[in-house]
Amino acid sequence: MTTLPMKRDINRRQCASLALLPLLAVHGAASSQVFVEVITQRDLVAMKLKSDGITLDFPRLADTGASVPMQASIVAPPGLKIESIDVFLPENPSTRALKLRLIEPQSRYTFTARLRLAASQDAWVVATLSDGSKLGASAPTVITSSACFDTS
Repeated sequence: MTTLPMKRDINRRQCASLALLPLLAVHGAASSQVFVEVITQRDLVAMKLKSDGITLDFPRLADTGASVPMQASIVAPPGLKIESIDVFLPENPSTRALKLRLIEPQSRYTFTARLRLAASQDAWVVATLSDGSKLGASAPTVITSSACFDTS
């Protein structure tokens, strides 16, 4: 097992490489096959998720898909707690943009993120509750940068 030097500040690239350590341990560093789950827009709609308690702040128009801000606030129904949160971008090659597993289940949770969008699409937030049920909501955005290139 490799020990990492103790540093107080790490950059984004170092943080990403640390996140890959468990994956490399499971699949082996030489393995070229990694399982990627693809969730489509149709799959998310078919789940018939209730959006009660979820508020999304996501821009309707974005100049570029490089870094689109999103804020989500989730309030669990009475008697239940939020255990995990997933953010899906169905038009991206890797559809799960974010997975948060809460150490302590919470009755309410708010987070912000910047998402990289491959195309105009809906961003989905899906919360898994303590009884295994799911809540979900989506918000659309249109990427406008292509208007500069297709003479529209």
